This record gives sequence, structure tokens and C-alpha cells, in this order.
Amino acid sequence: MNVHLIIDHPWPGSFNYAVLHAFTAGLQDAGHSTDALDLNQDRFNPVISEAELAGYSQGVSLDPKIKSYQQRLSACDHLVLIFPIWWNVMPARLKGWMDKVLLPGFAFTTDQVPQPLLGHIKGATVLTTTGTPDAYHHETYHDALKWVLCTGTLEFCGIQPVNWLNFGDTGFAERAKHEEWLQFVRSYAANLA
Repeated sequence: MNVHLIIDHPWPGSFNYAVLHAFTAGLQDAGHSTDALDLNQDRFNPVISEAELAGYSQGVSLDPKIKSYQQRLSACDHLVLIFPIWWNVMPARLKGWMDKVLLPGFAFTTDQVPQPLLGHIKGATVLTTTGTPDAYHHETYHDALKWVLCTGTLEFCGIQPVNWLNFGDTGFAERAKHEEWLQFVRSYAANLA
């Protein structure tokens, strides 16, 4: 299985990067091929210009990176997104990746009722971190990210099932808890079917 991993975090020393490394190790344990995209290291510009917006409805992007990003997405069997939840959603680069890569004619049809075009991707795993406890995030904010990303974007484009795993209290948890989470992530990835 070919797994495409995308991370959006500005600091390579973050727990998000530790999650990326643990997930990649688990995939390698199972013999899966991996393709990791670091949006910050790649200096991806998430902003859509006026000129780019003019081509959006035709599925055209002026950003030279987009065609490559689309090819990588087209080649994968499973998608993994890793990022911190900021203001109940993803950071700007990942949001911009969605805006610029998941174009009409590529990710969904241009019909009045759009149909998904990425059904070849047999699932996605979303791994997030929050500063608040997991239960607080889910209950108080009503799983906002689930509706925005998992259902409203990935499933809309045909990527199913989507499994969202959040590591709450990341900044307050003890090192032993971080290690426990990372072991879980590696095992999860190794057992990904």
C-alpha cells in the first residue's frame, strides 16, 4: 500500500513531527511505501491569488507545486494528515493545500450536485494535537474538525473511511504519556490495512 503523509507544523521539534516519525516507522514495519510531504519545509504558499481564483472553477492552478501535489495524491492508497488544531481547524498551509489541490475536475465533479473523484483512496487517518483535554475539545467544540475536514472535505471528495485521532493535553502531558501515544501510533500504522 502506498501511503501519502502530509504534515503542517512550523517546528520540527514538535510532538506532531514525533507522530509523523512514529507513523512512518509503523508503515515501514508493515512493508508499506511512504511519501511524506512537509508543507512548511516545502515552503508551500497557501494563499490563492486573484489570478488563481479566476481559474479555480476550471480546475486550473497557477501554483507550479499543485500538479505535483495532485500526482502524489493520485498515486496513494491511504492519506494521512498530521497537524495541531488551531482555532478548531487546521493551520493555514494545510487549509491552503485543500483549497489549491482539491480542485473541481480533480477532487470532485463540476455538476450542480458534485460527485467525488478521489474514491481510489481507500481511507484517511487524521492525527491531531490540542492543548486542551481530548474530551473537552470534542464536547465543548462539538467535533468542529470532524465536520470541516473529515466529512465536509475528505468524504466529500470520496476518501472513506476517515479515522480521526486527537492527542489532547499534548503540551501538558508527561513524557511517558507522549511515549505511550507514539507506541500506539506506530502500532496503528503497522496494522493499517
